[in-house]
Amino acid sequence: MNRDYCNNCQHFYITHKRNYPYGCRAFGVISKKIPYLEVRTISGTNCALFSKKNKNVNIKKKGLLA
Repeated sequence: MNRDYCNNCQHFYITHKRNYPYGCRAFGVISKKIPYLEVRTISGTNCALFSKKNKNVNIKKKGLLA
């Protein structure tokens, strides 16, 4: 898989730490690489805890922007 795999997961987050910028809440991992790659190298299997993000698409029209 690629970077989009973690970007579409609700457990993925950015840590804002310079040395370890990526994190996964499900596995409790922070790393330099995308968490999917860490899980893949350690376990040898695909991520079993992936769950798709629920995006809020409920946009209400409040008025026109100038």
